[in-house]
Amino acid sequence: MPDQWPHIRALYEQAGFAHTGHTEVVYLARVADLQHPAEPPITGLSVRRSLGMNGTRLSVILDEAVIGYIEVEIFEEGERLSRHGGWADIGNLRVAEQHRRRGVATWLLGEAADWLRLAQIERLLDYAWLEGQDPTGQDYSNYRAFLAASGFRELTRTKRGWTRTPPNPCP
Repeated sequence: MPDQWPHIRALYEQAGFAHTGHTEVVYLARVADLQHPAEPPITGLSVRRSLGMNGTRLSVILDEAVIGYIEVEIFEEGERLSRHGGWADIGNLRVAEQHRRRGVATWLLGEAADWLRLAQIERLLDYAWLEGQDPTGQDYSNYRAFLAASGFRELTRTKRGWTRTPPNPCP
């Protein structure tokens, strides 16, 4: 339930629903504003482009091993936005734990920005839970701080996961 729909949230709550899930924070960045460090942060890094689960995958390669990747998906006509031109989102951004906090994700995001500019993409969305950890065990607060430092701004919050306990028919 997006923050912009308080009237719908009120109807859910009146009907006995309660928010029991996560809160998703939606971020937006202008692709032109994303940093792209000129040099890789670690000597020997290269990027390989392939098809990923959630769009185009750019993998970071070090000594023939994949140490991280980002997947970006360009929105196609009618898929998610009524005015779809120039929008994409990040499906996945992962860096192996031993290579985190060394500039790899920032460099990888810059590589993805270059790729998106070629496709004339102007805006990039990403998402993070407000609470908890991602599947790799990384605290989401670290990822949200990374997004803010990279030029993303919070666009909205969406409460996911609503449950309703039916009223007890017998007193």
